[in-house]
Amino acid sequence: MPLKIGSLDKAIERMMELVAAEDRGQWLDRARRLLRDVDAKELRIKLQDRRICVPWLVATPVNTMDGVFAAPDCPRNFSVVAADGSSIRADRHSPAKYYVINTGHAILTYGDQPYADLDSSAQLSFQHEDLYLDPVTGSFPIEGARLGVKMGVAELRVLWEASEEVEIPVLALRDGSLILWALQNEDAQVQRHFLGTFLGCLEGFRAAGIPVVSYISYPGARDVVNSLRVWLCHGQPIDCPRCSSPEVMDFCRALVGILDRQLFGFLERGGRSDIFESSSAILDRYGVHRIQFFYLEVGGEVVRLEAPQWVMGDPEMVDLAQALVYDQCRRSGIYPPYPPALQEAHEQAVISTADRRLVERLLERALARKGIVYTRSAKDRSKRRRAV
Repeated sequence: MPLKIGSLDKAIERMMELVAAEDRGQWLDRARRLLRDVDAKELRIKLQDRRICVPWLVATPVNTMDGVFAAPDCPRNFSVVAADGSSIRADRHSPAKYYVINTGHAILTYGDQPYADLDSSAQLSFQHEDLYLDPVTGSFPIEGARLGVKMGVAELRVLWEASEEVEIPVLALRDGSLILWALQNEDAQVQRHFLGTFLGCLEGFRAAGIPVVSYISYPGARDVVNSLRVWLCHGQPIDCPRCSSPEVMDFCRALVGILDRQLFGFLERGGRSDIFESSSAILDRYGVHRIQFFYLEVGGEVVRLEAPQWVMGDPEMVDLAQALVYDQCRRSGIYPPYPPALQEAHEQAVISTADRRLVERLLERALARKGIVYTRSAKDRSKRRRAV
């Protein structure tokens, strides 16, 4: 039975009325004034005070809260290397268990000798040791979020392999976060397995002096805003339901509806914020590669750029990252802009619906040659066949 749109139409209208009635403008202006007034040193001390017991993900300012930095000039000759990935997830209805990870990369060189290299590589994983982190017991299957993490690790490895062949100055760029959020609640064995390769690639970048940065378009984070909420609060520990200050409570609740990208909407085109450090628990396992970030106005959108602290602690690397990412966005043919290197890497990595069906048919034929009938579950067959 198709979706009954009529039952949703009135609800959508009511939702739009509610959105239009919410005037966040005054709260956003107040939040930006607070950003300028916060003492970054005092905030760092407060965030490190265990008695405070912060219940939200917050951002610790490395230097200032409200620092703004204009776009530096690009070097005459440079390269941008990008990588992306996609996957065909394991099908539980299939008699053969497998998954596919396809990684693509793009090397774009600008200047006196412009050059482009685009390529991809697909890997079919089907052996027991590929399907489980512990093949002896069959524990920790590579599926769902773990397959997403494995694809992220594969992307970073491809990015490193492509970058090490390029002459400096070069920027290594990937889409999405460098923080492996999905590992936070995983078993220590799972964390060690994935982080070993991931951090090994980051160490390769560090040894080669190549800045590696992740690009997050339309970020939904509110880490910096949450730090403003901590600054406002006088509780030890923070206990919002028992807040004794109505004025603070109203402002704090208003801040919940503001995102970092909105907070930094005052940035000039090409300008960036100061640097912040994430409080994600998994970063305690990153060592010298702990991830920091800043916000950048690329021309119609405020994006989040993440990089290891050894990148963020090097002014030349930070300037190069800011300049080249902004330059990429100025070369974009869409609005809001998106880096062409990432777009090309995505085109190399994407697996189309036709490709997925082709892999499925190849599997069916291979099974048939072995005398194995591809028997689907009743539920799967019912979804593929229209009922009478």
